Amino acid sequence: MISILVPVYNVGDYLSRCLDSILGQTFKDFEIVIVNDGSKDHSQKIAQKYAERHDCIRLYNYKNAGISTTRNRLLEHASGDYVMFVDSDDYIHPKTLETMMNIMIQRDCDIVCCGYSMDYRLGSFYRKVETKPVLTKMEALRSLAENKGMNNYPWAKLFKKSCFDNVRFPESLRGFEDTYTIFKAINNAARIGCTPKRFYHYVQHTGSLTHHMDLEEAYDMRRAYEYQENYLHRLYPEENFKYDTHLVNSDFVILYTIFMYYTKKERPKYTPCSVNWKNVNPFTHLAYELFKNLCAVRYGWSKKSAQEFNEWL
Repeated sequence: MISILVPVYNVGDYLSRCLDSILGQTFKDFEIVIVNDGSKDHSQKIAQKYAERHDCIRLYNYKNAGISTTRNRLLEHASGDYVMFVDSDDYIHPKTLETMMNIMIQRDCDIVCCGYSMDYRLGSFYRKVETKPVLTKMEALRSLAENKGMNNYPWAKLFKKSCFDNVRFPESLRGFEDTYTIFKAINNAARIGCTPKRFYHYVQHTGSLTHHMDLEEAYDMRRAYEYQENYLHRLYPEENFKYDTHLVNSDFVILYTIFMYYTKKERPKYTPCSVNWKNVNPFTHLAYELFKNLCAVRYGWSKKSAQEFNEWL
């Protein structure tokens, strides 16, 4: 049986679509576990109505504790041999479970990943997906490190529940808990199957964290990737995990946050990360240098960065 794990917090406008998409699956051997994290809107009433109508739904209500605690509670309540996270403002294609479970069995996998679309009000955006049918653990970790298809999202993945043995989401962090966690579940797997079919719909709306982060949260994003990189280097010192693209992307977010939300009077500080630019697309490098120096001019930072950029050119 598959345990579908649905964390709920103030998603009254989206929850019915999410649950309907799960109930409409062609694969029927599943349970839906819902943890309501102290919602203040009508989410609990909606979840309760679904639980009363469908025997496969189990609802647990708690006081608000945050997404990491909620995901950990979902894992504790799951009774299936397989687990899949579906965020309550997202939804999945009707053949998601059937297709991914077939891959799990036929390819002898511990995790199966599918593609996803980022759904905006005016259309959808497609991110890269892993195209190799089966990866070893080390291949998956390298793909994750190099941003080549594997990702840190808990959703759009079917896990053997054993992948989360001794793995839990950190409850002391205020964000990017997935980056601290999912790679550890991948590390517990031997074989990871992939399908490029975009079964998962990642719905974008104004409540999403990354739509407006403060500067400390932007730095938290980079710290999460640095944690992951350092953890894997300690675990596999002979491996060369290349996190440079993730780190540069994080620095773009830091610079963007500064540029969009801070004034010169607030004196925002930018500390660049250490990057091996040989591992980064040269156009990305050029865009980074241009944006960094635009910020340097705007905020009156040291002229050193502009001098370094001229020398680099």
